[in-house]
Amino acid sequence: MPKRSNEFQKLVFLLKKHLADDATVTESKMLKDLFTGTEREVDIHIETVISSHTVNVSIECRDHKRAADVKWVEEMKAKHERLPTNALVLISRKGFSPEAIRVAKKYKIQTLTFNETTEEDIDRIFGNLDSIWSKVFTLTPNKVKVRLVATKKFPSETIIAFPDNIIHAGNGKFIAVIRDLIEGWLKSGEIREEFAKKGDQSHKSFFIGWPNPKDKDGKSLYLKKIKPRVLRRIELIEASGACEFEVSRFPLRHGALGNVKFSWGEGRFIGKKAVLLASKDGRGAKRISIIVENQGH
Repeated sequence: MPKRSNEFQKLVFLLKKHLADDATVTESKMLKDLFTGTEREVDIHIETVISSHTVNVSIECRDHKRAADVKWVEEMKAKHERLPTNALVLISRKGFSPEAIRVAKKYKIQTLTFNETTEEDIDRIFGNLDSIWSKVFTLTPNKVKVRLVATKKFPSETIIAFPDNIIHAGNGKFIAVIRDLIEGWLKSGEIREEFAKKGDQSHKSFFIGWPNPKDKDGKSLYLKKIKPRVLRRIELIEASGACEFEVSRFPLRHGALGNVKFSWGEGRFIGKKAVLLASKDGRGAKRISIIVENQGH
């Protein structure tokens, strides 16, 4: 059976995925009917583990022009009585009739209404901000130079490092190969912050130096000279290569679902369609994520 979806269901799915923590969130999940064994589609399914017990939360979405009535509540109740659903949540874009809300409460079914805020609303996560811009960049090193300190026996010298050259600690212990060391360095907070501030789409290459490089414990790094066999301390690492920057605009819309306020917008991230989501729950906890199409966050 083909999976079905719509924009409203997709938005609710992305929001639940954004808030999920360790839970598994699936859109258009097929669950087995406990009586007949046939599969039934559930709009959104959340599976989590509490005290070693699996808990299944099913969410059904309704995007109609009118408020959901009691008939839909009763239909969903009957459907999920035969599915492995531990908790049922019904979400309607246009709300629920008073009778539907009363009946749902009797059945212990949670009902939520989606509310999209307008420009006149001021109680939003980003206030009157109408867009957020993302900047993503990749650094691809293709040349690494290593300068070794001068000693009584050897002058200072600079060598071209190979990706598999081994970096040692002062006691000769293996630390990493150059390739992994450079990749970790280029992903460090300081480097990424610097490139995020100063880089733009006009930059196509980079050159950066790492004076007196240290390991995670603050100790110096060494290369081993083969003939004669001796450790040489590294006083400078220089890396150069290609860089690519992607700047994308996410026009924002704003809404609320239950006690969660959120803002969302569509744009591009690492060359793919993506949705930016920011939320604030009833306790004031905030989070922001970018969910790439067909991937996690």
